[in-house]
Amino acid sequence: MSTPSPSQRVKRKKRNLNSIVREAWLTRKYRRNVSRDVLDYDWASIRHNRISLVNLLLCDRPDGDYLEIGCASNLLFDAVLAGHKTGVDPQSGGTHRQTSDDFFRDPPDARFDVVFIDGLHHYEQVRRDVVNALRSTRVGGWIGLHDMLPRDWIEEHVPQISTSRWTGDGWKVAFELMASPDVDFRLMAIDHGVGVIRVLTENARLADLGETLGPQRFSYLYEHFSELPVVDYDQGRAWIDAFHARSRALGPDHSDD
Repeated sequence: MSTPSPSQRVKRKKRNLNSIVREAWLTRKYRRNVSRDVLDYDWASIRHNRISLVNLLLCDRPDGDYLEIGCASNLLFDAVLAGHKTGVDPQSGGTHRQTSDDFFRDPPDARFDVVFIDGLHHYEQVRRDVVNALRSTRVGGWIGLHDMLPRDWIEEHVPQISTSRWTGDGWKVAFELMASPDVDFRLMAIDHGVGVIRVLTENARLADLGETLGPQRFSYLYEHFSELPVVDYDQGRAWIDAFHARSRALGPDHSDD
């Protein structure tokens, strides 16, 4: 499992004056949540990103079904090599102009091989998207979660403070996934943190730790960071490749147990 190196420098996007003033005002407003702790990742120095990861997940199913929640500029969606792609975003990108909640109320009959979630970064919404994705993903399929490793309390804060980089508090779902026996889970230290879920059973369920996790802020993540299954790209790829190898050995008419 990987931990952020103290020698890494956290790089920040330049902000205009309005952004600086807004962030200063909100920082003061929410000063009770201030934390000096930092997860010192420099994402720009890590060459792998969510595009390479999603295509790795799909590599043994080139004609597979892919669903993306939160497409925006289609940076990921257009780069995914899948036979059938569905993209859901209420504002731009993808193929369906609606919220994920509306989409999952009447989802397609077919299940997906890979789902990638990058929608609203609020714990409650991320959790709903994961629960719905578990119902819509084939056994042996994969679910990815973007923005799972905020580096400090401002990147993590809900309501949003930073205009340069915001991950929100979707990281809380990682602790629930660790407590869910129907899935296998890793948190890859690439591209602002990408959670990877392997669906192991039909009707896979997500553990509900909302009563404990709901009120928690960044300091909780920092204090419990060592409990998370955080891996670098090479470790994560070895884990994914092992599942691919097993699937090939079982053949197309079998699914993983």
